[in-house]
Amino acid sequence: MTRSKRSFGYWTKLSWIAGASLLAATGAGWAQTKAPIKIGSLWSLTGPAAPFGIAERDTVDILINNINKEGGIDGHPLQVVNYDEASNPIEAARGATQLIQQHGVVAILGGSTGSGALAAAPILARNNVPLISPNSTATTTSKQHAFFPWIFRVVVGDNDILKTMTEQAAASGAKSIALFYQEDAYGQEGAKVIERLAPELGMKVVATAASPTNATDVASQATKLRNANPDAVAIVTSSPVLAAAFARASNQVGLKASLWGGVGLGQKAFLDGAGPAGNGLRAVLLANWDDPSPGLARLGKVLTEGGKPPIGVGEPIASSALLVLVEALKKDPMAKGEALRKNLESLCGVKVYSEGEICFSAEDHDGAPAEALVSVVVENGKFKTVK
Repeated sequence: MTRSKRSFGYWTKLSWIAGASLLAATGAGWAQTKAPIKIGSLWSLTGPAAPFGIAERDTVDILINNINKEGGIDGHPLQVVNYDEASNPIEAARGATQLIQQHGVVAILGGSTGSGALAAAPILARNNVPLISPNSTATTTSKQHAFFPWIFRVVVGDNDILKTMTEQAAASGAKSIALFYQEDAYGQEGAKVIERLAPELGMKVVATAASPTNATDVASQATKLRNANPDAVAIVTSSPVLAAAFARASNQVGLKASLWGGVGLGQKAFLDGAGPAGNGLRAVLLANWDDPSPGLARLGKVLTEGGKPPIGVGEPIASSALLVLVEALKKDPMAKGEALRKNLESLCGVKVYSEGEICFSAEDHDGAPAEALVSVVVENGKFKTVK
C-alpha cells in the first residue's frame, strides 16, 4: 500500500485498485469505453481483524478484475478505493468520510468489524450512500437506528448464528454454560443474546469473562470459567487469534467443558493458532473450506487462479457484498443515492457463492437465510462438517 500524504489530508490508509480498464467488446484488447463506477471499502487491513480484512480486500480485487475483463457493468468499469479501518471504529468513521467526500464513491463495502460498520453508518446515511455490510453484528441492520435505510447485510445475522450455536450446545446435553466474549459491540451484544436464550433452552449461565480482541494471554479468564465448572463454554469473538488463545488457555488450566464458537473461528488462523487444543471444538460457520459446498469450491477456484487461495470466512462474505452491489448496479449503472438504495431493496434471489440466496426488501435489510450456516467440529487441525 502506498503511504504518502497529500495537502488535503491523510491518504496513508488509501490504495487505488487497478480496475479502470475493461476488455473491448471485440475481445481484441483493452479499452475504457464508459465512465468508471467508483465504490469504496472499509477493510481491517491491520489490527486484530486483519485476517478478515485482507482476505476481503483480495477477494473483491480479484472479482472486480474479472468483472472488468468481461466488460464491466454495461461497459462501465468498476474502480474500488480501499481504506484501512485498522480494526478501529474511529478509523472506520474517518474512512467513510474520506471515501465519500474525496472520492465520490456511490457505495461502500464493509466494515470488517461490526463496530466499524456501526461507526460508519451514520456518516453514510447523512450522505445518502449505501453500505453493504459483510459482518454479522446483530444491531447493524436494526430499525432502531436512524441509518437503517442505508445499511444492507449480506450474511446471516448474529442472532441466528448465536441461536443455532446455543441450541446445539443444549442439544448436546449441556445444562450449564459460561461465556467468553470480546470487549466490543459484537462481543457484548452476543453475550446478551446467549444470556437470554440459555434459560429458554434449559441451560444456566454460570460465569462470564471478557477480553480485548488483541489479548494474547487469557489464562485468567479461562481459569475463572473453569472454576464455575460449566458443561459448555460459548466463545463469542470475531477474532480467530483471540479464540485460539482461549482454546490454548482452556487446555492449559484444565477447563473440561465443551467449546462452542461462531463464524469468526472459521479461519485457518484459528486452526493454526489453537493447534491440538482446538480439537473437539464445535462451531457454526458461514463457510467450510475443508469441505466446501459447490458454490464455495467455485469461488476457491477463482481466488486460487487469481493468486490468493482462500483461508477463511472473509472471502465468501466479501464476495457476497460485491455481487449484491453489482446486481443493483446492473439495474442502472449510473444510480446513486436514493435510486441505488431502492435498487438494492428490490433485489431477491441473488445467487452468491455461499449457500442460500440474498433477498432484500424495503422493510428487511438482512439478506441471507439461516440455511446458509454450516455446523462443524475441529478434528486434527481441520473443520469437519457435521450434518
